[in-house]
Amino acid sequence: MLNGVPRILIIRFSAIGDVVRVLPALHALRDAYPHAQIDWAIEPKSLDIISGHPALDQIHVFERPEGFRAGIRAFRSFCRTLRDGHYDMVLDFHGIFKSGYAMGATRAATRTAFAAPRSRELSHWFANQRVTLPDQVLNRIEENLILAAATGASGSGLEVTIAVPDEVQEAVESFIHDTFQSAKRLVIVHAPVERAEKQWPLNHYAALVDMLLSDGRFDVLLTWGPGQRKIVEKVHAKCKRNPVIAPEMPSLKYFSWLARQADLYFGGDTGPMHIASAMDVPVVAVFGGTSPKRHHPFREPSQILYAAPEKKTENMTPQAAREYLEKITAEEAYDACTAMIKRVEGQGAALMPA
Repeated sequence: MLNGVPRILIIRFSAIGDVVRVLPALHALRDAYPHAQIDWAIEPKSLDIISGHPALDQIHVFERPEGFRAGIRAFRSFCRTLRDGHYDMVLDFHGIFKSGYAMGATRAATRTAFAAPRSRELSHWFANQRVTLPDQVLNRIEENLILAAATGASGSGLEVTIAVPDEVQEAVESFIHDTFQSAKRLVIVHAPVERAEKQWPLNHYAALVDMLLSDGRFDVLLTWGPGQRKIVEKVHAKCKRNPVIAPEMPSLKYFSWLARQADLYFGGDTGPMHIASAMDVPVVAVFGGTSPKRHHPFREPSQILYAAPEKKTENMTPQAAREYLEKITAEEAYDACTAMIKRVEGQGAALMPA
């Protein structure tokens, strides 16, 4: 503790969606320790999610060099930097050996992590406070709030902030204004996923896009991330109508504000889905080989389309996941999207003064 002010470190290195889902715990920590120094250890892929966050004081970024030995040397140097922070409290939200080792390297008086089996690769060995989760399946946000509560941050809110600079907001809003000049509802459709067991068939995506555009009430924007352009081009080629393909986003800040402009987000279990939810956008998501209970957007409004029995989600093969995803039709997705728009419009009308 420096000058009576506690020093707190959050460790969650990567995976965009997982970083987003630690943000409510960050807010809980800031509420519980308003004068603390709160820092975060992260990797570049997810840095845009937390950079500029008003609840953070400092961000430590581990940039992995090429080569195994170079990576080990760089990580040891990074851990020394963390130790020089003289932290009183460290929370490992990641739960793998690397994050556990980094936590242990800080030599903080309080090192809090999930107990097994939530922790993996023996990462909990580096903790001196291990948090056992309830037996029932919890959403990742609930788990993270439980971990924060173990340190005295007992907040249960779902507040999320992704800081977006004014110049990024202006650039995104100018693109939207120039591209979609009608009064139609804007639907973002994000087809690419990183794992095969999450991939709804591209034919289904194309059919859904055609239905939305044929409806007459919607514009559709196909979004994509680094290395994913060919996927949306395949969807576009299968469409009978002409959805707009989004330009390359310079950063996650741009995507975050782009999502914020939409009336609805549709896609699979991905980081962009969690970003859209964090930006208060209604979400309809299609799930296959991952657990909806653990990974669905915890903030409302959202709806999950899922064909597999929940008990079969764990250890499901990619082939089985694809078979279940195939069963979720484009018609079901269209009905869910239009019902979500109607639901949100109804909520808006209920809030209007009489």
